[in-house]
Amino acid sequence: MASTLPPRIFQMLTRLAMKSPGVSNGRVRMAAGIVYRRHLVATGVNQMKTHPMMMGEGYREDQLYMHAEVDAIRNALKLLTAEELSKSSLAIVRVKRPHIGSKTWIHGLAKPCPGCQTIIDSFGITDVVWTEDLPKQIDSCQHRVYTV
Repeated sequence: MASTLPPRIFQMLTRLAMKSPGVSNGRVRMAAGIVYRRHLVATGVNQMKTHPMMMGEGYREDQLYMHAEVDAIRNALKLLTAEELSKSSLAIVRVKRPHIGSKTWIHGLAKPCPGCQTIIDSFGITDVVWTEDLPKQIDSCQHRVYTV
């Protein structure tokens, strides 16, 4: 199913993911955004630090670094009420290099892990879209995303 979110949201998140430091030597670069009333109100990126939300069920010991989805939700809670957050959408973008030494980026699969999905569900967010693996360069920011 195609996303109903504005393409500019995915363009902004793609740029944010490409600029983020990522984890695992910069190989996993993800950005997530909370969209309320078609406006991007909060973003998050993968980080090497952690947060108490990351200690819940579904996370393995080696993935306790802050995931982009959790960071975006944490930042959104500073601006939105719990009710507004439950009416929001969550967009998740992953970028990666197509091969070692490449100067270009492609989208990768950004489906939430089980731990992040538990947190997303606990806040009542039902509209979640993410990028999938794409075999081409990110030039025109064409996106194929899926809704849960």
